[in-house]
Amino acid sequence: RSFNFGWQKMAARVGARLGGLLLVLLPGVAQSAGAGVLRLDGDGAKPQNFAAVYAEWSRVEGKLTAEPVVRPRKDAYGCKQYERCPGCAIFVLQGNCTFAKKASLAKHAGAALLIVAKATDGPPAGMAEAPIKGRTSASEAMVDAVMVSKAAGRKVLLALDKGESLSVTVFPKGIVADILSEVFVGVLAVGLVMLGAWHSVEDLRRPELKAKFDEEVVAVEEHSGFHFVLFGSVMLTVLFFFMKYLIYILLFLFATGAVSTTTMLLEPLISNCNPALRARHAFSLPAQLADWIGFPRDHNCAEALAEGVGSILAVAFLLYRNNDSFGWALQDVIAIMLLLTIQRTLRLPNLKTGTLMLVCTFFFDIFWVFLSPLIFKKSVMIEVATGGGTGQSVPMVLKIPSDVPGQFKILGLGDIAIPGLLISLLLRHDLIKGYPRFGGYFAAGVFGYTLGLAATFVSLYLMQHGQPALLFLVPGTLLPTVFIALRKGELRSLWTASYGPEVPPEGYQVLADEAGKRD
Repeated sequence: RSFNFGWQKMAARVGARLGGLLLVLLPGVAQSAGAGVLRLDGDGAKPQNFAAVYAEWSRVEGKLTAEPVVRPRKDAYGCKQYERCPGCAIFVLQGNCTFAKKASLAKHAGAALLIVAKATDGPPAGMAEAPIKGRTSASEAMVDAVMVSKAAGRKVLLALDKGESLSVTVFPKGIVADILSEVFVGVLAVGLVMLGAWHSVEDLRRPELKAKFDEEVVAVEEHSGFHFVLFGSVMLTVLFFFMKYLIYILLFLFATGAVSTTTMLLEPLISNCNPALRARHAFSLPAQLADWIGFPRDHNCAEALAEGVGSILAVAFLLYRNNDSFGWALQDVIAIMLLLTIQRTLRLPNLKTGTLMLVCTFFFDIFWVFLSPLIFKKSVMIEVATGGGTGQSVPMVLKIPSDVPGQFKILGLGDIAIPGLLISLLLRHDLIKGYPRFGGYFAAGVFGYTLGLAATFVSLYLMQHGQPALLFLVPGTLLPTVFIALRKGELRSLWTASYGPEVPPEGYQVLADEAGKRD
């Protein structure tokens, strides 16, 4: 058996399991409401723009300018009475008291704006309208407030330390640039779903590779949807309470996934360019170490080269993940490879299994976004998606920078991978049946997925709250599939089809009742 074949089977198993573990965390879109821009001007220096998030009680519709920018002398956190400064902008740090108290004190000082610098790294978050010991609420304060990132706050402090006279202007983000960012995210998601589907039918496009391809594939079972809900719920709950400890484990798992997925996707390209590399032995791992980490012992040169690229990518991501200039690109590259690997190595055998999977994730998404606050006082899905106050970005999302530095449009990987499995099934069915490009299920499924994404983005703008994308994507893909199947008279055959791999993966033991079904 070639070295390449052994590695690909291992990578398929590890990539699929790791992807399944990570994707249960973020099947929904998460985005902070009230996004704005804070422009800082001072002493002839070039104005600086920072991402800002309005407090829930702020009602700023246009531009708001305040000067000078001051910080409290008695307490940098703004929890003690301020000196009077009519029309000023008061700059304070997050912590030590509620946002409502800071806003109330700013109002009594005559300030026009309160600026709060986030205490941890990462993008700015919203400020809730919380009462102060049952007496004071932020809405009573009536002073507009915004939060900026810790990095932006550091730059404001440096300017104040230099004695510069500063003024600030806050204004909502431009809607045109915002829409263009959303459109780009949507185009990327649709493109990945289509590319992943095309990648998943390589055995049909290249029949000579069918035997090897089938051994890399794992069929999704009927009860997988229920396991998804159970396991995902447990994971979300644990992460909600222990995110500050587990976030680094998630980052490590995501980075190590880069090595296996890069090897699986890049090794065939390297071998096609230089077949001699696949035949040349590179190195061998000690038997005990190989067994312990689950890696093959022998590696050829093509694998070693691909593993090297994956390792460099993983290390770069861990070191520069919080860099707003290019950290998002490193994360997206790993995420894209993970998505392609999942669609290649996981396969829905029929519409019944796909429906159970999508319906389970549909209700899973709704509960953890909308209903979990009734139990946990916060939306567990959104809290986990935004890092739970750790200052670290959860990596299981695609990130696209917006027009404001430090702000990103994000889409959970589950919103691509889960509907993508159904789209892959539809493409496989079309190719086997010989349907024309626009005469089968695949084109309709992609169109429904696109409409679902559009509905998600519209809902985000209307609700100004993180939305469960699968709320729109599941009906967007399932309904046209069922409609076309009814029209073609294929619903029963597609519902009970058997498009799973013909060869079980290595180590899989067929049970007695399953053996009867196969026979």
